[in-house]
Amino acid sequence: MPGPHRSEDSSLPMSPRRTLPSHARALALALALAICALLGAGAPLLAQELPVDKAALEALTEKAGGKSGLTNLLSLRQVSAAVQNGSGGLAVDFSHVTQLLDGTAVAPDKVYGTAYAGPYPFESKEARFAYKRFRVEASIRAGKGTVGVGSFLSAPTNSEGWRDRGQVALRFILYLENAERDRSLGTYDLNVSFQKTGGGYERKPSLLEGPFVNLVRSDAPSEAVISFVTDEAVRGKVVLVPEGGEAQTFWDEVSAREHEIPVTDLKPGARYTYRVEAGAVVTRDHELRPAPPKGSAPVRFAYFGDTRAGPGGGLVSLMGVNYDTVHRLSSLALRQGAELFIVGGDLVSGYTSVPEDFTTQLHAWKQAMTGFWNERPVYACMGNHEALLRAFEGASVDRWPYDTQSAEAVFASTFVHPRNGPQPSDHQRPTYKENVYSFHHGPVKVIAFNNNYWYSSASEKYGGAPEGYILQDQLDWIVKELDQAEADPTVLYVVLFAQEPIFPNGGHLGDSMWHGGDNRVRAHVFKGGSVLPEEDGMVAVRNKLVRAVAARRKVAAILGADEHAFHRVLIGKDVPIGDIEKDDRNRNGKLDLKAGEKPSPLADLKHAVWYLVCGGGGAPYYSEEETPWNKHWRGKKTPSGLTGFTYSSQENILLFDATEKAISVKVLNLHGETIDEIPDLMADKG
Repeated sequence: MPGPHRSEDSSLPMSPRRTLPSHARALALALALAICALLGAGAPLLAQELPVDKAALEALTEKAGGKSGLTNLLSLRQVSAAVQNGSGGLAVDFSHVTQLLDGTAVAPDKVYGTAYAGPYPFESKEARFAYKRFRVEASIRAGKGTVGVGSFLSAPTNSEGWRDRGQVALRFILYLENAERDRSLGTYDLNVSFQKTGGGYERKPSLLEGPFVNLVRSDAPSEAVISFVTDEAVRGKVVLVPEGGEAQTFWDEVSAREHEIPVTDLKPGARYTYRVEAGAVVTRDHELRPAPPKGSAPVRFAYFGDTRAGPGGGLVSLMGVNYDTVHRLSSLALRQGAELFIVGGDLVSGYTSVPEDFTTQLHAWKQAMTGFWNERPVYACMGNHEALLRAFEGASVDRWPYDTQSAEAVFASTFVHPRNGPQPSDHQRPTYKENVYSFHHGPVKVIAFNNNYWYSSASEKYGGAPEGYILQDQLDWIVKELDQAEADPTVLYVVLFAQEPIFPNGGHLGDSMWHGGDNRVRAHVFKGGSVLPEEDGMVAVRNKLVRAVAARRKVAAILGADEHAFHRVLIGKDVPIGDIEKDDRNRNGKLDLKAGEKPSPLADLKHAVWYLVCGGGGAPYYSEEETPWNKHWRGKKTPSGLTGFTYSSQENILLFDATEKAISVKVLNLHGETIDEIPDLMADKG
């Protein structure tokens, strides 16, 4: 189990940047010194070239903001620093903001807007699911204002029974005066703790994120990790109380802003509550359930993807997230008894070149999931919108240096995921750790893979991977994980998930793992002064994956997102999906359907597999389009009597139930209505 990872770096206080524990850092330093000694005293380590053509890229004009521009013009660090001690309430002062994240110079006295405040979590003694309710409004003029939090300490607005202190959710809606047209600076949410003193109201160390329950898994059922983020460095602790037993306390090793505290000696089947204490912050009690032993059933888990901002304004597009839909669907999952939530990417709008914009968006997503995550673990994968870029005229590529500023590295620093993913075959590429991983939960093995790894919009010119591609090192790891599951008697079912659909059906036929049948699309590596193509193209890579899962009896489903809808399709040996070697008759590298090249089935697929897409987490919806695989199922039933293809554009979640006899899935819309269900995902294996 990983130990706590912490950092004292204050440059991005809203984004955990996990570092090695002190003993590991010492070992790493000793190893580095030993390597230097082998190379010779004072000899520099050899510089390594990037696997993309850095010189050619940097010769282009670099664009500010990224592929789609910035989502947030202020960082949460800037907004948080504006909340200060005050005599009549918490003071708001944006005097320190002299530049926006896009580089625009700002006169602080031109900032104006509105602040809203309310107790958070609201009615915390009654409501299990954490939510915000605002009660106080304050104007911000010439960059300054006062939020009257004192009203929460007395009737008629003291809903929490506070005496002299409390925690509020603050929402800022901000604008910038301009001579021609005022500019929206965005909407920002954060949590702030305060205390009434003789001189007014004092801001106290605050809990900005969490607490979150992580790494609840059957691989290590006696362990879990509680994570949270504070706005000041404090030494936090977790107080764990078993039902009918005595409290145990688990501490941070040192004061920090980013906290990951392991709790141990959990007993499967037992019930626990926990609370976090950090400075003046004491959270309410939350439930913690250990993971069941491997093979133990039944279990229930939820899945959705594509939670990025949608059209409509307000909470539908809060800081890059459809906060409203995420909040409601995660509440539904908790009410339905989901023990964990897996999320298929496109969490945020992303596509930014500014790290603080990216981490602000991820912070907003974590806020939206808090009500579920307080008590149940969340596991996510990377989508194409989880892109932190170097954006140039004509090309956008994964941001370097890869070990600290790639999308993969920042994603890993933001989440607490298993660290059992593969090592890249080229150590110069970004990490797979915590964006590719696996874990067990009861009778189910879950495999998260990344088909948005090392993104490049112009792979063939500069290197990198196109949307939907899987490099061979990751594919080899997936096959190894599948083989281990087949050999493990405690694994009854395997579920894989990634963001890009293997079989798109609406909105992304031109990319995902299909690219319109274009096998010329592939990753490229810059090496020795040349940009070299990978051996396999997109369709060939897709078919390798399809064959791998069809060869293993235990695979229940592959889950995707990206297309903002729900659809499912059963792929077996009779379904036409395209065999590039057989169907590309004119040998141009593409299955050209318009030219009459008809895709063939893969006749060697041993077991049929369900491919489910749930991109109904709040992003703008897509409608159905015709594909060879969904056309095949028109008017046909599977051997078990189900329709082989179904499509719905509603916002939705998937709820899986795994018992010793079957694994089923039910699709619910935002209101809890059933859209679709499969009573047994294994019934049509063949």
